[in-house]
Amino acid sequence: MNPAIEFDTLEPRENWFQSWFPFLRWIPTSSNKLKNAEERFIEFIKVPSEGFYVNIGKVIGSDECKIWTRKFQRPGLKDENKIPLVMIHGMGAGLAMFSLNIDTLAQDRVIYAIDLPGFGRSSRPAFSSDPEEVEKHYVASIEEWRKQVGLDKMSLLGHSFGGFLSALYTIEHQDRLHKTILADPWGMVEKPSDIVEKMNVSLGVRAVFSIVKHLNPMFGMRASGPAGPGLMKRMRPDLMRKFEDLVGEENLEVVADYLFHCNGQYPAGETAFSRVSNDFFWAKTPALPRLEMTNNQVPILFLYGSDSWISRFKPEEDNPASNISNVTVQFIEQAGHHIYADRPDTFNETVLNMLNT
Repeated sequence: MNPAIEFDTLEPRENWFQSWFPFLRWIPTSSNKLKNAEERFIEFIKVPSEGFYVNIGKVIGSDECKIWTRKFQRPGLKDENKIPLVMIHGMGAGLAMFSLNIDTLAQDRVIYAIDLPGFGRSSRPAFSSDPEEVEKHYVASIEEWRKQVGLDKMSLLGHSFGGFLSALYTIEHQDRLHKTILADPWGMVEKPSDIVEKMNVSLGVRAVFSIVKHLNPMFGMRASGPAGPGLMKRMRPDLMRKFEDLVGEENLEVVADYLFHCNGQYPAGETAFSRVSNDFFWAKTPALPRLEMTNNQVPILFLYGSDSWISRFKPEEDNPASNISNVTVQFIEQAGHHIYADRPDTFNETVLNMLNT
C-alpha cells in the first residue's frame, strides 16, 4: 500500500481545548460532525466509494497537508477501463456537492472527488499572503495528489473556483491531462472597469460592500455561532431544493448540514480564495489571458449556465475562449452558477459526451 494513502486520519484536526471542552465551542461543528454530514449526504449515491487521505507532504507551508479523497467505482469495473475523472468543487463547498452527478458519470470509468486543501475534510494549512504563491501551491497540491494516487493520465472537472484552479493546472501540466472541463468557472476574465454602471448599484450598497469585501465570504455564518446551522438553512433553501430528487424532501437538511460543517471549520481555503480574488467576483490575475498565451494541446470544455452571474461577465465575443486552441464552449439553458445541480441530466450528458469523444 502507498504510505501516502491513509484511511484512519481525521482532518482538519482539532486542538486539545476543542477536544476536551466541546460544550464551550462557539461554532457548533467539529471534524467528526463534518464526517457524519458527508456520509449522510453521499449515502444517496448508488455507486460504492471508499474514502481516504492522500498525504501530499509539505507542499503548502511547513506542515504536512492531507487531501480528503473519495474514489467511486462500480463493482466489476477495472481501473484501466477508461481514463479516470477527477472532480474539484468550488469555494465554500466539498466533494459531496457532486452527489447528483456521480452515478451517471461513473458508468464506465472511475471517479475521484477531492476536497481542496483548506476546504471540507482536507487539511487547513496556512497559505501564503502572496496571491501568486497561493495559486502555485494549489496547482502543486493537485499535481502531488495525482502522483501519490498513481494516475498517469486523468480528466479534470472543476466548478467555479475549482474551475479556475483546473485551468491553471492545465496550463502547467498538459502532459498529464486527457480532457479538462471548466464548469461555470470563476476567475476567467478581468473585472470590468464599468461594473458599477452595469450593475446599477446604489451608493449604500457600495458602501456596505466596501467593508464586507475585506472579510472572508462565510464570516457572517461563523460569527453567528450557535445560530449558524439555522442561518445556513435560511440562506440557501434554493440550493437545498436542487437535491430534492436525490435525497427526498424529508432529507433536505442534509445538504445544509453538510455545507455548514464544511464552512464552520477554520477558513483556510476562504482566506486563500480571498487572496487571489478581486472583490470576490473576479481573480486578481485572470486565467483566460494565461490560457490564451499557452500552446494548449488539451481539449477544454467551457460549460456555462445561461442564467449564471458568471456568464454575464464573459468577454464581448460570443466565444469566451476564442483565442485558445482545442476549446469548446457550451451553455446549458435554465442553469445558474450551480450548473451541476440546476440541470444535472443535461450537465451529466454534456460531460460524458466530452469525455467520450
